[in-house]
Amino acid sequence: MSNLKLKLKKVDATKYGIIVGSVMALLTFIIIFIGFLFTSLIGFGSGIDSGGLSVLFGGGIFMVILAPIMYFVTGFIFGWIGCMLLNFILKKTGGLDIEFEKSGFEISEIGKE
Repeated sequence: MSNLKLKLKKVDATKYGIIVGSVMALLTFIIIFIGFLFTSLIGFGSGIDSGGLSVLFGGGIFMVILAPIMYFVTGFIFGWIGCMLLNFILKKTGGLDIEFEKSGFEISEIGKE
């Protein structure tokens, strides 16, 4: 098998930020939703006397909505900053060599059915 060598020179920071933010939002939604279900099942967080962030932010259902949005924004900002730093470093070091192994089809065939 022949190897294909490519050089990574730049990454689109906005798209990378959207990807990082989306992954963080989805994972946060899943974690908060599961936590909300378990605390509801055993009675925690069901009343105002439970205290903590649940009361501050209006209860578990509101946190299921708010937390993923907050994590998306945070993930986007830090993903964008991280990607800009990556692009700066790639520019200063001449890029990153990436080696791919040919697996029986051409690059132009990717995405075709």
